[in-house]
Amino acid sequence: MTKSKKNLFLSSYKKKIKKINILCIGDIILDHYIYGKIHRISPEAPVPILLYESEKYELGGAGNVAKNISSLGCQVNLLSLYGNDNSSKKLKNLEKANKNIKSLKVKINNYFVPTKVRFINESDQKLRVDRETQNFKLTVIQKKLIIANVKKKITSTDLVVLSDYNKGTLDQDLARKIINLAKKNKKIVVADPKKINLSAYKNADIITPNQKELADAAGKNLSSEKELIRFSRKIIKKNNINNILITRSEKGMLLVNDKYVKKFKANVKNAIDVTGAGDTVVAVLSVMMALGLDLDISVKISNDAAGIVVKKKETANVSLKDLIYS
Repeated sequence: MTKSKKNLFLSSYKKKIKKINILCIGDIILDHYIYGKIHRISPEAPVPILLYESEKYELGGAGNVAKNISSLGCQVNLLSLYGNDNSSKKLKNLEKANKNIKSLKVKINNYFVPTKVRFINESDQKLRVDRETQNFKLTVIQKKLIIANVKKKITSTDLVVLSDYNKGTLDQDLARKIINLAKKNKKIVVADPKKINLSAYKNADIITPNQKELADAAGKNLSSEKELIRFSRKIIKKNNINNILITRSEKGMLLVNDKYVKKFKANVKNAIDVTGAGDTVVAVLSVMMALGLDLDISVKISNDAAGIVVKKKETANVSLKDLIYS
């Protein structure tokens, strides 16, 4: 598809895209950016001192996927865990600011929303500090609450996205139940996996691991395309997953199913910041599939979106306008 054809193609879907409703389920993360300038080395230890200038908060994790979906003009229901912590309060305010995102809150008193604090010297990230509840596990009652929320929205949903950062919102049992519920209601399921055991996403229409995540699942280094394809087809056959889209950074993407393999070249050579690029791919792919577009075209457009977002700083989003005029 040429650039001009793609522009006309996407422009024709402007009205339809506003009617799309996607259910995004997964681990919401608070992205906290602290900006400043390194002006000297500390006398206390051989470390740089960052002189504070400003800071900001953004939706991360499943929240960034939802934000990308909404930036394309779609409606999105975001189902995630919240607690009583300050990070949860900040996330609620961020969601309220986005009219296309409707939050389906499952509140858990002892849960702390994962936070990623990034320290930025001018335009360079110097340090990231992660804060999260270690080894958090949902109770049976809490899982039932999540399923109840899914049941409420599933009939009015065009597609279900599982944005799994392995922070506790989705364990293997719950992921499978949600997928089965979605398939029972004839909904498309897109899963962005972080679990080593990919059987958690059994029966999904497509999963989107990066090359490292797929290698972790295999328990060995998958250095060649032949190895990636062979292992992907093994996962497809074993778990009834229709497609695996492997994101490979500067090497582009590899779409694998039991019928064919297709390569997509990366659309950018000099990336500024790859933070959140995987979320953008999942979001755009989901929207295109929800529109009923051919899978190859959907992947091509999501690949273009990744090329756009890595040229932006930090956790960025892509709009329909970005895609049309890129």
